[in-house]
Amino acid sequence: MGITLRQLRAFCAVYELKNFTRAAEALNLTQSTVSKLCSELEKAIGLSLFERSARGVELLEGTTELYAYAQEAFGSLRAAERSLSSLTSLERGEVSIAASPIMMHTLIAPVVTRFHACHPNIVFDLHELTGDEAIEHVLHGKADLGLVAVESQDPRLDCRVAYRGPMYAVVPANHPLAADGQTCWRDLARYPHVLLRGTYAVRRKMDQILLDQGLAVRSVAQTGSLTTAFSMIRGGMGITVMPGYVRNVCEEMGLKALCIADRPQALHELSILRRADYRLSRAAAAFLAAFEAHLSEQGQPAPADDSSLL
Repeated sequence: MGITLRQLRAFCAVYELKNFTRAAEALNLTQSTVSKLCSELEKAIGLSLFERSARGVELLEGTTELYAYAQEAFGSLRAAERSLSSLTSLERGEVSIAASPIMMHTLIAPVVTRFHACHPNIVFDLHELTGDEAIEHVLHGKADLGLVAVESQDPRLDCRVAYRGPMYAVVPANHPLAADGQTCWRDLARYPHVLLRGTYAVRRKMDQILLDQGLAVRSVAQTGSLTTAFSMIRGGMGITVMPGYVRNVCEEMGLKALCIADRPQALHELSILRRADYRLSRAAAAFLAAFEAHLSEQGQPAPADDSSLL
Protein backbone atom coordinates (compact mmCIF):
# COMPACT_ATOMS: atom_id res chain seq x y z
CA MET A 1 0.00 0.00 0.00
CA GLY A 2 1.43 3.40 -1.01
CA ILE A 3 1.62 6.59 1.01
CA THR A 4 -1.54 8.71 0.94
CA LEU A 5 -1.97 12.45 1.33
CA ARG A 6 -4.26 11.82 4.29
CA GLN A 7 -1.48 9.94 6.06
CA LEU A 8 1.00 12.71 5.33
CA ARG A 9 -1.38 15.41 6.62
CA ALA A 10 -1.84 13.51 9.87
CA PHE A 11 1.91 12.95 10.15
CA CYS A 12 2.71 16.64 9.55
CA ALA A 13 0.16 17.75 12.14
CA VAL A 14 1.67 15.45 14.79
CA TYR A 15 5.19 16.54 13.81
CA GLU A 16 4.32 20.24 14.13
CA LEU A 17 2.22 20.03 17.30
CA LYS A 18 4.17 17.20 19.02
CA ASN A 19 0.87 15.88 20.35
CA PHE A 20 -1.65 13.42 18.89
CA THR A 21 -4.65 14.99 20.63
CA ARG A 22 -3.91 18.52 19.40
CA ALA A 23 -3.15 17.18 15.93
CA ALA A 24 -6.53 15.44 15.85
CA GLU A 25 -8.27 18.66 16.90
CA ALA A 26 -6.44 20.66 14.22
CA LEU A 27 -7.50 18.17 11.53
CA ASN A 28 -11.02 17.75 12.91
CA LEU A 29 -10.43 14.01 13.33
CA THR A 30 -10.49 11.63 16.27
CA GLN A 31 -7.25 10.82 18.03
CA SER A 32 -7.62 7.17 17.13
CA THR A 33 -7.91 8.07 13.44
CA VAL A 34 -4.73 10.17 13.55
CA SER A 35 -2.89 7.36 15.35
CA LYS A 36 -4.12 4.85 12.76
CA LEU A 37 -3.04 7.05 9.85
CA CYS A 38 0.43 7.49 11.35
CA SER A 39 0.71 3.74 11.97
CA GLU A 40 -0.26 3.07 8.35
CA LEU A 41 2.40 5.52 7.19
CA GLU A 42 5.04 3.86 9.39
CA LYS A 43 4.10 0.49 7.92
CA ALA A 44 4.24 1.85 4.36
CA ILE A 45 7.77 3.23 4.76
CA GLY A 46 9.03 0.55 7.14
CA LEU A 47 10.18 3.06 9.73
CA SER A 48 8.96 4.16 13.17
CA LEU A 49 8.40 7.90 13.27
CA PHE A 50 7.19 8.83 16.76
CA GLU A 51 7.62 7.62 20.29
CA ARG A 52 5.12 8.64 22.95
CA SER A 53 6.56 9.70 26.30
CA ALA A 54 5.52 11.56 29.43
CA ARG A 55 6.79 14.77 27.81
CA GLY A 56 4.69 14.26 24.67
CA VAL A 57 5.83 12.94 21.30
CA GLU A 58 9.50 12.26 20.62
CA LEU A 59 10.77 12.37 17.03
CA LEU A 60 12.72 9.34 15.86
CA GLU A 61 15.44 9.04 13.25
CA GLY A 62 14.24 9.91 9.76
CA THR A 63 11.14 11.79 10.93
CA THR A 64 12.49 15.26 10.18
CA GLU A 65 13.66 14.16 6.73
CA LEU A 66 10.21 12.76 5.90
CA TYR A 67 8.59 16.02 7.08
CA ALA A 68 10.78 18.00 4.66
CA TYR A 69 9.73 15.74 1.78
CA ALA A 70 6.08 16.02 2.81
CA GLN A 71 6.30 19.83 2.82
CA GLU A 72 7.78 19.79 -0.67
CA ALA A 73 4.91 17.56 -1.87
CA PHE A 74 2.25 19.77 -0.31
CA GLY A 75 4.04 22.83 -1.64
CA SER A 76 3.80 21.49 -5.19
CA LEU A 77 0.08 20.83 -4.74
CA ARG A 78 -0.55 24.32 -3.33
CA ALA A 79 1.39 25.87 -6.18
CA ALA A 80 -0.54 23.84 -8.75
CA GLU A 81 -3.88 24.87 -7.25
CA ARG A 82 -2.99 28.56 -7.54
CA SER A 83 -1.49 28.17 -11.00
CA LEU A 84 -4.60 26.41 -12.36
CA SER A 85 -7.11 28.66 -10.60
CA SER A 86 -7.03 31.27 -13.37
CA LEU A 87 -5.86 30.02 -16.74
CA THR A 88 -7.49 32.37 -19.22
CA SER A 89 -8.35 35.65 -17.52
CA LEU A 90 -7.88 37.82 -14.46
CA GLU A 91 -11.50 37.49 -13.41
CA ARG A 92 -10.52 35.27 -10.49
CA GLY A 93 -7.43 33.90 -8.82
CA GLU A 94 -5.10 34.29 -5.86
CA VAL A 95 -1.63 35.75 -5.46
CA SER A 96 0.41 34.81 -2.40
CA ILE A 97 3.46 36.90 -1.43
CA ALA A 98 6.03 36.54 1.37
CA ALA A 99 8.22 39.40 2.60
CA SER A 100 9.20 41.31 5.73
CA PRO A 101 6.59 43.59 7.35
CA ILE A 102 8.44 46.77 6.30
CA MET A 103 8.73 45.56 2.68
CA MET A 104 5.01 44.81 2.72
CA HIS A 105 4.28 48.31 4.00
CA THR A 106 6.60 50.31 1.76
CA LEU A 107 7.03 48.31 -1.45
CA ILE A 108 4.29 45.70 -1.83
CA ALA A 109 1.10 47.25 -0.40
CA PRO A 110 1.03 50.18 -2.88
CA VAL A 111 1.23 47.79 -5.85
CA VAL A 112 -1.38 45.45 -4.36
CA THR A 113 -3.73 48.40 -3.92
CA ARG A 114 -3.33 49.57 -7.52
CA PHE A 115 -3.60 46.03 -8.88
CA HIS A 116 -6.78 45.44 -6.86
CA ALA A 117 -8.36 48.57 -8.36
CA CYS A 118 -7.93 47.05 -11.84
CA HIS A 119 -8.66 43.42 -10.90
CA PRO A 120 -10.97 43.44 -7.86
CA ASN A 121 -11.65 39.68 -7.95
CA ILE A 122 -8.02 38.70 -7.42
CA VAL A 123 -7.42 37.77 -3.77
CA PHE A 124 -4.08 38.46 -2.09
CA ASP A 125 -2.55 36.36 0.68
CA LEU A 126 0.29 38.35 2.27
CA HIS A 127 2.76 36.60 4.60
CA GLU A 128 4.79 39.01 6.76
CA LEU A 129 7.91 37.07 7.74
CA THR A 130 11.66 37.20 8.18
CA GLY A 131 13.79 36.73 5.08
CA ASP A 132 14.56 33.08 5.88
CA GLU A 133 10.88 32.36 6.55
CA ALA A 134 9.88 34.03 3.28
CA ILE A 135 12.29 31.78 1.38
CA GLU A 136 10.82 28.70 3.08
CA HIS A 137 7.29 29.81 2.17
CA VAL A 138 8.25 30.05 -1.50
CA LEU A 139 10.08 26.72 -1.44
CA HIS A 140 7.09 24.97 0.16
CA GLY A 141 4.57 26.51 -2.22
CA LYS A 142 2.88 28.60 0.46
CA ALA A 143 3.75 31.75 -1.51
CA ASP A 144 3.97 32.35 -5.25
CA LEU A 145 6.52 35.12 -4.82
CA GLY A 146 8.96 36.27 -2.19
CA LEU A 147 10.85 39.53 -1.81
CA VAL A 148 14.10 39.14 0.12
CA ALA A 149 17.72 40.20 0.27
CA VAL A 150 19.36 37.06 -1.13
CA GLU A 151 22.85 36.22 0.13
CA SER A 152 23.20 32.74 -1.35
CA GLN A 153 21.56 31.00 -4.30
CA ASP A 154 19.27 27.97 -3.99
CA PRO A 155 18.95 25.90 -7.19
CA ARG A 156 15.30 25.20 -6.35
CA LEU A 157 14.48 28.90 -6.77
CA ASP A 158 14.37 31.35 -9.65
CA CYS A 159 15.89 34.55 -8.30
CA ARG A 160 15.97 37.98 -9.94
CA VAL A 161 17.46 41.14 -8.46
CA ALA A 162 14.63 43.66 -8.84
CA TYR A 163 15.74 46.52 -6.61
CA ARG A 164 19.09 48.19 -5.94
CA GLY A 165 19.16 51.22 -3.72
CA PRO A 166 21.52 53.11 -1.41
CA MET A 167 21.55 52.72 2.34
CA TYR A 168 20.66 55.68 4.56
CA ALA A 169 21.50 56.80 8.07
CA VAL A 170 18.42 57.47 10.21
CA VAL A 171 18.83 60.15 12.89
CA PRO A 172 16.59 62.36 15.05
CA ALA A 173 15.57 65.65 13.42
CA ASN A 174 17.75 67.64 15.87
CA HIS A 175 20.82 65.39 15.58
CA PRO A 176 24.18 67.08 14.78
CA LEU A 177 24.45 65.07 11.55
CA ALA A 178 21.01 66.13 10.32
CA ALA A 179 22.05 69.63 9.24
CA ASP A 180 24.19 68.53 6.27
CA GLY A 181 21.66 66.15 4.72
CA GLN A 182 24.35 63.53 4.18
CA THR A 183 27.04 61.74 6.16
CA CYS A 184 29.78 59.10 5.90
CA TRP A 185 30.47 55.79 7.63
CA ARG A 186 33.31 57.23 9.71
CA ASP A 187 31.04 59.93 11.14
CA LEU A 188 28.29 57.39 11.80
CA ALA A 189 30.71 55.31 13.87
CA ARG A 190 31.09 58.22 16.32
CA TYR A 191 27.52 57.87 17.62
CA PRO A 192 25.64 55.14 19.53
CA HIS A 193 23.46 52.90 17.37
CA VAL A 194 20.09 51.19 17.71
CA LEU A 195 20.79 48.03 15.70
CA LEU A 196 18.57 45.52 13.98
CA ARG A 197 19.30 41.91 14.85
CA GLY A 198 21.60 39.85 12.67
CA THR A 199 18.60 38.11 11.07
CA TYR A 200 18.21 41.25 8.93
CA ALA A 201 20.29 41.32 5.76
CA VAL A 202 20.75 45.08 6.03
CA ARG A 203 22.39 44.59 9.44
CA ARG A 204 24.77 41.99 8.03
CA LYS A 205 25.56 44.32 5.12
CA MET A 206 26.30 47.16 7.54
CA ASP A 207 28.54 44.95 9.67
CA GLN A 208 30.56 43.94 6.58
CA ILE A 209 30.99 47.56 5.45
CA LEU A 210 32.21 48.61 8.90
CA LEU A 211 34.59 45.65 9.02
CA ASP A 212 35.99 46.51 5.58
CA GLN A 213 36.63 50.09 6.70
CA GLY A 214 38.11 49.09 10.06
CA LEU A 215 35.26 50.74 11.95
CA ALA A 216 32.99 49.68 14.81
CA VAL A 217 29.86 51.15 16.35
CA ARG A 218 28.60 51.12 19.93
CA SER A 219 25.24 49.42 20.27
CA VAL A 220 22.79 50.78 22.85
CA ALA A 221 19.94 48.47 21.80
CA GLN A 222 19.12 45.63 19.41
CA THR A 223 15.64 44.97 18.08
CA GLY A 224 13.84 42.85 15.51
CA SER A 225 11.39 45.62 14.59
CA LEU A 226 12.06 48.66 12.44
CA THR A 227 9.24 50.63 14.02
CA THR A 228 10.67 49.93 17.47
CA ALA A 229 14.10 51.09 16.30
CA PHE A 230 12.60 54.28 14.87
CA SER A 231 10.72 54.99 18.10
CA MET A 232 13.92 54.72 20.14
CA ILE A 233 15.82 56.89 17.66
CA ARG A 234 13.09 59.53 17.85
CA GLY A 235 13.52 59.43 21.63
CA GLY A 236 17.23 60.22 21.25
CA MET A 237 18.75 56.84 22.10
CA GLY A 238 20.92 56.64 19.01
CA ILE A 239 20.99 56.37 15.22
CA THR A 240 20.83 53.48 12.73
CA VAL A 241 21.31 52.49 9.09
CA MET A 242 18.38 51.41 6.91
CA PRO A 243 17.59 50.68 3.24
CA GLY A 244 16.44 53.62 1.16
CA TYR A 245 12.92 52.25 0.67
CA VAL A 246 12.06 53.05 4.31
CA ARG A 247 12.72 56.78 3.97
CA ASN A 248 9.01 57.65 3.83
CA VAL A 249 8.42 55.77 7.10
CA CYS A 250 11.29 57.72 8.69
CA GLU A 251 9.81 61.02 7.59
CA GLU A 252 6.35 60.03 8.83
CA MET A 253 7.90 59.52 12.26
CA GLY A 254 9.69 62.88 12.24
CA LEU A 255 13.16 61.44 11.59
CA LYS A 256 15.82 62.38 9.06
CA ALA A 257 17.19 59.94 6.48
CA LEU A 258 20.69 60.95 5.41
CA CYS A 259 22.46 59.76 2.28
CA ILE A 260 25.74 57.98 3.09
CA ALA A 261 28.11 59.73 0.71
CA ASP A 262 31.11 57.33 0.75
CA ARG A 263 32.24 56.14 -2.68
CA PRO A 264 31.72 53.59 -3.99
CA GLN A 265 28.20 53.80 -2.63
CA ALA A 266 26.95 50.75 -0.73
CA LEU A 267 23.80 49.39 -2.40
CA HIS A 268 21.15 47.22 -0.79
CA GLU A 269 19.67 44.60 -3.14
CA LEU A 270 16.29 42.89 -3.05
CA SER A 271 15.38 39.88 -5.15
CA ILE A 272 12.06 38.45 -6.25
CA LEU A 273 11.92 34.70 -5.75
CA ARG A 274 9.68 31.97 -7.07
CA ARG A 275 9.94 28.20 -7.27
CA ALA A 276 11.90 27.00 -10.26
CA ASP A 277 9.64 24.02 -10.97
CA TYR A 278 6.25 25.58 -11.71
CA ARG A 279 4.71 28.25 -13.88
CA LEU A 280 3.08 31.26 -12.28
CA SER A 281 -0.67 31.62 -12.60
CA ARG A 282 -1.93 34.37 -14.90
CA ALA A 283 -2.82 36.48 -11.86
CA ALA A 284 0.61 36.05 -10.23
CA ALA A 285 2.42 36.72 -13.52
CA ALA A 286 0.43 39.91 -14.11
CA PHE A 287 1.12 41.11 -10.58
CA LEU A 288 4.82 40.29 -10.95
CA ALA A 289 5.08 42.48 -14.07
CA ALA A 290 3.46 45.40 -12.24
CA PHE A 291 5.61 44.83 -9.17
CA GLU A 292 8.91 44.71 -11.07
CA ALA A 293 8.02 47.98 -12.80
CA HIS A 294 7.29 49.59 -9.44
CA LEU A 295 10.56 48.38 -7.90
CA SER A 296 12.61 49.68 -10.82
CA GLU A 297 11.13 53.13 -10.14
CA GLN A 298 12.03 52.99 -6.45
CA GLY A 299 15.71 52.12 -6.82
CA GLN A 300 18.31 51.49 -9.48
CA PRO A 301 16.88 48.99 -12.00
CA ALA A 302 18.45 45.58 -12.45
CA PRO A 303 20.82 45.19 -15.43
CA ALA A 304 19.17 44.19 -18.70
CA ASP A 305 21.04 40.88 -18.81
CA ASP A 306 19.39 39.60 -15.61
CA SER A 307 17.16 36.66 -16.55
CA SER A 308 13.43 37.31 -16.36
CA LEU A 309 11.11 35.21 -14.23
CA LEU A 310 8.27 35.29 -16.73
